[in-house]
Amino acid sequence: MNKNVDWLNLITSYFVFAFIYSGVIWFIWQFLFAPFFNIDFTYLQVLGAYTIGRLLFGNTNTSYVSNIYTQKTPDLNKIDDYLKDMEDRLNREADEVEEQYKNLNKKD
Repeated sequence: MNKNVDWLNLITSYFVFAFIYSGVIWFIWQFLFAPFFNIDFTYLQVLGAYTIGRLLFGNTNTSYVSNIYTQKTPDLNKIDDYLKDMEDRLNREADEVEEQYKNLNKKD
């Protein structure tokens, strides 16, 4: 089991809010669209459709959904280190490309 997973945050973002979002979708459908289309859905049907849609089209591999509801601030030092590493890597690649072009000019 992964010790870095915040299980409470995961449960609240994926399960509790699924019930809330499904309720909102069901409420909007029942009172705004059902009278016009003559199609009634139960709450469980909407919950199932929402869950299937979330599984098929939702990105569950990232934690951005749960980050919306958390008060935790991102680790800015970690982000800064990542950006510096990326900049160093790009600078090394740029130097390699420049060196290749210098070698090409020497051959001519």
